[in-house]
Amino acid sequence: MVSSWYGGFKPGLLTTVLSTLVCAYFFLPPISFISINDNSIVGLVQFLLASLLICSLNSRLREAQAQAQINALSSQQNYERLRQSQENLRQSEERYRLFVEGVREYAIFMVDVNGLVTDWNKGAERILGYKEAEIIGQHFSCIFIPEDIERGRPKLALNTAATNGMSRDDRWHLCKDGTRFWANGVIIPLRDEMRDGRLHGFAKILQDLTERKQAEEEREQLLLREQVARAEAEAANRSKDDFLAIVSHELRTPMTSIVGWAGMLQTGMLDDSQMKEALEALERNANSQLQLIEDLLDISRIVRGDLSLSFESIDLVAVINAAIEIVQHKADAKSIKLEFILDTSQEVIWGDFERLQQVVCNLLSNAIKFTPNGGRVEIRLEVKPLPQIQVSDTGIGISPEFLPYIFERFRQADNTSTRSNKGLGLGLAIARHIVELHGGTIQAESRGVNRGATFTVKLPIRTNNDAENTQVSNTPLIQPSAPIEDAIPSDNSLRLEGLRVLVVDDEADILQWITVVLTQCGAEVFGANSTVKALDALEQLRPDVLVSDIGMPDEDGYALMRKIRELEPDMGGRIPAVALTGYARVEDYKQALLAGFQLHVAKPVRPTELIAVVASLGQMSDKV
Repeated sequence: MVSSWYGGFKPGLLTTVLSTLVCAYFFLPPISFISINDNSIVGLVQFLLASLLICSLNSRLREAQAQAQINALSSQQNYERLRQSQENLRQSEERYRLFVEGVREYAIFMVDVNGLVTDWNKGAERILGYKEAEIIGQHFSCIFIPEDIERGRPKLALNTAATNGMSRDDRWHLCKDGTRFWANGVIIPLRDEMRDGRLHGFAKILQDLTERKQAEEEREQLLLREQVARAEAEAANRSKDDFLAIVSHELRTPMTSIVGWAGMLQTGMLDDSQMKEALEALERNANSQLQLIEDLLDISRIVRGDLSLSFESIDLVAVINAAIEIVQHKADAKSIKLEFILDTSQEVIWGDFERLQQVVCNLLSNAIKFTPNGGRVEIRLEVKPLPQIQVSDTGIGISPEFLPYIFERFRQADNTSTRSNKGLGLGLAIARHIVELHGGTIQAESRGVNRGATFTVKLPIRTNNDAENTQVSNTPLIQPSAPIEDAIPSDNSLRLEGLRVLVVDDEADILQWITVVLTQCGAEVFGANSTVKALDALEQLRPDVLVSDIGMPDEDGYALMRKIRELEPDMGGRIPAVALTGYARVEDYKQALLAGFQLHVAKPVRPTELIAVVASLGQMSDKV
C-alpha cells in the first residue's frame, strides 16, 4: 500500500510479488506451497488480490489527484486570462467613453431599437442643447425639424440603417431652443454577435456644418450677384454703345444740313427765298446741336455730382408759362392741343427757375414728341398739400417692361435705326436729377402701349434757409464777377465804340467770326493765334479787353493768362479777360478763374452773348 501510494501501480505490484515470495519462502513449507487445498495458499491468494486492489485504487487516486492539479492549474490560467480580458474590456470601454465624451465637435448618442435615447455625449449636449438627464428616454425624433417628422424621416433613417448597415444624410436639425442647424448625420446599427447578430440599438453621429452651409450659400449668393452684376454691366455697355451710336447719328444729322446749306451759300446760286430758307436751316440745326451738347454736358455734370442750382424765390406758374412758350411751336407743328390747368393760389417757392423750366420743357417736349398728330397734351399744377406738376398725353405710352428704366441714363425703349423719334433720350434722366436736387420726386405712369403716359413732379415747400444750405452744397465756390444775361440788351443795340479788344484763338474761322461780330459793334479788334503773338500784341497795342481760347498748341490759355498776370499794371497785367473755350466742365471753370480770367464762357456762344460779355469787361476798364 505504501509502495503503490508513493510509487504508483507498478512499484506497488512489484512490492506485492516480492512480499509474496518472501512470505512463501520464510513462512510456508515447500510441500504446502504447491498444495491447492492448503489454507496458507488461500491466504496468500487473498493477500495478492487485496494488494492488487490496493495498488489499483492507489493508482487511480494518484491519477485523480494529478488530474485535479492539472485542472486546478488550468482553471487558474483560465481565470487569469478571463481577468485580463475583463481588464482589457474595461480599459477599452473607458477609452471609448473618454473618447465619446471628449469629442465636442460631434454629437454622438445611442438609441435603442425603438429610437429612444440611451446614451448622450458632451458634444451632443453642446450642439443640441439637451442635458443628458433630460434627453435619456426620449425619442430621438425631437432633433428633427417638423417638416422631416411629417415625412417620417426618423423612422425611415433607422430602417435604412438596419437594412443597409448605415444611414447617411445632410439635412437641417433642431436644437432644444428651436434654432436650426445644418448637420452631416450618420446612423450605425449595433448588433450582438454572440446572439446571431441580433439588433439591439443604433449609434448616431452628427457634425454641425452650419457655418460651412452658410459659407456655401454666401458663395452662391455672391456668384449669383456677380452674374447679375456682369449681366447688368454687359447691358450697360450695350446701352452705352447704342447711346454712342445715337449720339453720332444725332450730331451728324444736323451737321449734314449745316455743311450742305453752307456749301450752297458759298456758290452764290441761291435766290433770296432759298437763301432765307438756308439761313433758317443753319440756325435750326445749329440750335439742335447746341441742345445736344448742353444735354451731354448736363449728364456729365450729373455723373460727377457738379450740377449746380441757384435758388431764388420763384413762381411755378411763371415757370410753366415760360416752358409752354418754348414748346408751343412744336405742338403747333403737329396740331397737338396743349391744355393747362394751373392753380394760381400758390405763393412763391424757393427753387432754380431755369432748371425747373428745363424740367417742364423736357416733359412737355417728350409728350409732344411721342403724341401723334392731332393728339392732346395736358399740364396741370396743383398746390395742395404740396406743389405738384403733372404732364399727361395721349401718345404711344410706355410698355410695362421699360417703365422701371424710364429715368435711367443711356436707356431708350427703341435704340434701333428704324426708330421714329429722334434725340438722345437724356431729358428724363436730367429732369429726375434736377427734381431730386430740389428735394422732390418724379414718377411716370402708363396703362400700356398706345394708352398715353403721365409724369408727376412733386416739390417740397422749402424755406429760405433750406434753399441757402442746398445752394452752398451744390454750386461752385467761385462765382462770375457779373451775370452775363444781365449785360445783354433787350434790343441787341449794345455798341462797343472805342473799345480795343485782343482776340486769341488758334482756329482761324472762329477768330474771324469773333472779329466780324465785335467790329460790327464798333470795337477795334486785334487777332492772335498763339500765346507768343498775344503777348507781343498786348505789349504793343495795349488793348482794353482780352478774349482768349484755352486749348491751343505749345502753350494754352491758362499759361497765357498766368504770364499776363505777372506783368505790371501799366504793361497790361490787369487787363479784363474772358476764357472763351470748348472746355465746359466745372473744374475748367474754376481753373480759368484761378488762372486770372474774370469770366468763363463755354462755346458755342451767340453773338449777343459775346457782345454782352465784352461789354461787361469793357466796363471794368472804363471803356464802355
